[in-house]
Amino acid sequence: MVAIWDKQQLTQNLAEKADFALYFFTPMCLGCQQAMKLVDLADETLENTLIGKMDLNYVPELAEQWEITNVPVLLSFKDGELAEVSYKLGNLIDVYEFLKK
Repeated sequence: MVAIWDKQQLTQNLAEKADFALYFFTPMCLGCQQAMKLVDLADETLENTLIGKMDLNYVPELAEQWEITNVPVLLSFKDGELAEVSYKLGNLIDVYEFLKK
């Protein structure tokens, strides 16, 4: 299961210029809960992929910074920089393909 990150964990991965994915959700969003299960399933097969989850309600400044317009959303970071964003989280294949890039 993918761990829920706090701002410190995110900041550390950004500072270390890590490659990782970040899943943003809100607790009351039904689509977010369904997509979270898909992210967790994909994580089980992608051993070398670092993935974190964050509740967007606690970091609204990141929504503005990265121009997040909706949840659920999955962000991909390369060398600590935002590389790609996906709102297409409707099935396991979409999630898996995005994460393994």
